[in-house]
Amino acid sequence: MARLYGLHRSTLYEAVDKGRVTAAVNGKGQKVLDLSEMIRVYGEPPGQKHFALQNPTPKSDDLPDTPSVIEKFDALLEIVKEQRDELRQLREEVAHLRRLPAPPSDPIQETPATQPKDDDPHGLRSLVQSLRDHADNSSDR
Repeated sequence: MARLYGLHRSTLYEAVDKGRVTAAVNGKGQKVLDLSEMIRVYGEPPGQKHFALQNPTPKSDDLPDTPSVIEKFDALLEIVKEQRDELRQLREEVAHLRRLPAPPSDPIQETPATQPKDDDPHGLRSLVQSLRDHADNSSDR
């Protein structure tokens, strides 16, 4: 690093001792300096070619400000607003439902005792009886 930056080794030792440059310890127990730490403190090494990034992150000024992008953004914003309103309505409905009394736990036990038990729930007996009556009336003719 000293040679790369054109510094004396003692200058780097002093920078590490004073805490200006952070050194790491390698597997052999030796202090080593990372290039990123040197760049943070001293900048890019002198005499090095700067390579331009092929796909740099676009700055906010470089982003397209086309009508289609704005229209898409507006459409998404409208969807978010609709979903927010729907969520609010659902929360209100849940709150309303929570205020209602609880339904009966056993519907069979909750049946009022005043209702007579129907022995012929589908009316089959009355149907059979009316068919017999009809058959009797037909034979009388």
